[in-house]
Amino acid sequence: MAIGGTLGVASGLALEDLVKQLVAAESGPKEELLDKQKKSIDVSLSALSKIRSSLGEFQSSLDVLKSADKLMQRAATVSHPDDLTPFEVTTSGSASSGSYDISVEALATGTRASSVDGAFADSNAIVSTTAGTLTFEADGKSFDVDVTANMTLSQLREAINDKSDNFGVSANIINTGNPGVGSKLVITSSITGDPATKELSITNNNSELDSVSTVASGGGSTMSVTSSQQAHVKIDGVDAYSDSNTMENVIQNVSLDLKSETNGTNATLDITTDKETVRGYIDSFMSNYNKLVSAIKEQTKSGTLSSDGESFSGGGPLNGNSMIRGLRDQLSSDIIGQVSTADSTLNTLFALGISINDDGKMEIASTNQYGGPTGEERLAKALDGSFDKISELFSGPDGIATRMEASLENYTQSKGLFDSQESVLKGQLESVAERKTNLEKYIADYEETLRKRYAALDSVVAQMSQTSSFLMSQLSSLPGFGSSSS
Repeated sequence: MAIGGTLGVASGLALEDLVKQLVAAESGPKEELLDKQKKSIDVSLSALSKIRSSLGEFQSSLDVLKSADKLMQRAATVSHPDDLTPFEVTTSGSASSGSYDISVEALATGTRASSVDGAFADSNAIVSTTAGTLTFEADGKSFDVDVTANMTLSQLREAINDKSDNFGVSANIINTGNPGVGSKLVITSSITGDPATKELSITNNNSELDSVSTVASGGGSTMSVTSSQQAHVKIDGVDAYSDSNTMENVIQNVSLDLKSETNGTNATLDITTDKETVRGYIDSFMSNYNKLVSAIKEQTKSGTLSSDGESFSGGGPLNGNSMIRGLRDQLSSDIIGQVSTADSTLNTLFALGISINDDGKMEIASTNQYGGPTGEERLAKALDGSFDKISELFSGPDGIATRMEASLENYTQSKGLFDSQESVLKGQLESVAERKTNLEKYIADYEETLRKRYAALDSVVAQMSQTSSFLMSQLSSLPGFGSSSS
């Protein structure tokens, strides 16, 4: 606290320094105590945040393991003699393992219509000298385009593409540079599939518009049309069709996203259990659990007793915290417990190959002191053909991930135990801040009182000094004052 003033100037006494020392003696210990309390609360909040962050990462692992589909993961491999990728594959956990011989005979396409050669000299050619309407229809959808008198081919293109209710029709102009062909209007539809229902139809109410229609109203030449078509694949010689290039469940629980035709050379699709991905989920689960254990251990470690037995130092800020101790015990209980709804051959983490070491962390041991298969061997066996059992172990009704998520909800939910702890600590911070404000006001009042007192003393001493000087001056002027007799 900055203190200013000119006490002692009149009397010559060091009153300014005295006031500073008295104020420092009064405020110093109290400020130091409040600062120490604030620092302790800040450290506790930080420690709580670190554990909560680690807990959030661990919960992300639980979310993955709680999903049966993720634990029934399948790997799909597409191979082709010419290194083509004619389709991409999506599988669910229920897809059966197997190998399939697949040819892509045709991709699903939309309707393509183009004006006849010589219909328009260039893009500025007039479409119609009178007004009319073009109607575009496909798959039960439709929209109209108003054609004004003397509209050019370029303007018609823009009018089609700019329609707000256009359901997927695109118009373009190809300038051939050939006088006999001129400029051609090409219209394509994004609606693919069976031409019986997906074909694009362009009709008009003005025969002058026949040249930009697929259906004539006055007998004029209409656009040439390439019909829409379905996607066609052969799987082990069996024909399959789809209105789109995404063929859902064409093989049960397998979808193909077609990219190109195979042109007579078949591709091979191999579906196998995805051991690498599932192993990655398990490794991530273990790693995040171990990080959480380390965070709890670091923030709750015991301190070292001083030589005089009066204090501890070096301990974690949450040492002795009952909530964190309860979290640690809950985690330990859930991890080692047996899963009653899982297969009896794989109903514990130990059966999966995961053990708990002396530090309370998970590990996959390369040795087994109790005899029998090692942790690595047990895990390899489970991944080799027990994906459904692994799923039951983690994601079943009382699976490890299921029950741990339920247990942790009490800690992480809104207004749960972590929120309550943070609320208490933040309340303590507010209390410290309020006491600091009150202390500052008290010290200001204390200093003011001291200054008033010592200002009065400064004045009295100064007056006494002046009186003394006056008396000495008067006495020194008296005959014989200050002289000694001979």
